[in-house]
Amino acid sequence: MPRRKRNPNGSGTVTKRADGRYQAAVYVPQPDGTVKRKFAYGRTYDECDSKRRDMIDRANGGIPTPTRDMTLGQWFDYWLEVIVKPNLAHNSYRTYEAAVRLHLRPRLGSKVMVKLGVKELRGVIQRLAEDEGAKTAKRVLRALSAALTAAMVEDIGVTRNVAKLVHVRATTDSGKSWDAVSVLRFLATARRRTPYYPAFLVVCLLGLRRAEVCGLRWEDIDLDNRIILVEKQRQRTSAGTVDVDLKTETSKAALPLPAQCIAPLRWARLRTAWLRERAISRGRPWFDDPDGHVFVTRTGRPLQAAHFYLVMQRIIEAEGLDKMNPKGLRKSCGTLLVHLRVHPRVVKAILRHSRIATTMDIYAEALDPDVIEAVAQLDRLLRQPARIRELEVAHSVSEAA
Repeated sequence: MPRRKRNPNGSGTVTKRADGRYQAAVYVPQPDGTVKRKFAYGRTYDECDSKRRDMIDRANGGIPTPTRDMTLGQWFDYWLEVIVKPNLAHNSYRTYEAAVRLHLRPRLGSKVMVKLGVKELRGVIQRLAEDEGAKTAKRVLRALSAALTAAMVEDIGVTRNVAKLVHVRATTDSGKSWDAVSVLRFLATARRRTPYYPAFLVVCLLGLRRAEVCGLRWEDIDLDNRIILVEKQRQRTSAGTVDVDLKTETSKAALPLPAQCIAPLRWARLRTAWLRERAISRGRPWFDDPDGHVFVTRTGRPLQAAHFYLVMQRIIEAEGLDKMNPKGLRKSCGTLLVHLRVHPRVVKAILRHSRIATTMDIYAEALDPDVIEAVAQLDRLLRQPARIRELEVAHSVSEAA
């Protein structure tokens, strides 16, 4: 009988288990640089052999393959570098990385991932909420849930996401908004003090996000037909500050450009041309923006979100207004639209929310004057007993008929 040919080194094995299933075993690299034996299972030989080949291909490509005895700290390193960083936005990576570095690794880094239980995790999250606050605990729990969801896909023995079984009670702070008088005071001061007045005007009238304003290009604006296309946002990434697509398709929209924005935007274009001509004539550095951004600095570079925020704070301080950030300015737009009795679906279309619940719960809060007027109307109704008797008589007549 001819001798069975041995598999080459590193090709792994496929064997049949006592329960009838098949088991593949391959030595694979780990995220920490070590090599461990990884097992995969299947109902048929072909299914298991396919998993074996996948593991070998990953190993040959230098991609680590986690195993069942991996700790959460090891998994976080793999998850952030292999899954989060290449596939998500840079800001999302920064948020997850901070949650891991500041909270998850110190508390759960040495725990074997597949052995993490609900009771243990609940205790950790409760202590975190007591030390850092419920909002921080909720944000950290959300990051852990994303990490465990990714682990379930990797076939390393994680069969449930225990983070989804732990809940944190945290109040939703939707922030504050300005009334119409405050918005007008802000815009009046911005017009006098900054060349970025057109940017603030667009935010107040259309509710654009700060990154969307910085990412606006002249090709997105039709001044003659008064249309503005919101398609890009300027974000900081690992490759620098660049224009990226908006997060959702509902955020991309064509909006009507208010009439009072036309003249300021024309002025912004003239300002850019004047700054360029002055810089070139005086031999000063000038950046010719190939994308043609609407709002640029004195050297021609696109306006950055951080600069936009600082300019806004200077205007607020000069006018003596209450504290506000760009997100609150956007919220003021939605709140004032509701105050004008605009239908919620129209407000949703202007603010480009994916769900109308976001519009109603966060941006469309009732202003105090609305509440006062509603209570006053009810008060006036209940102070008119003669009118109530007339309504009762009319109701009785209609029933008799």
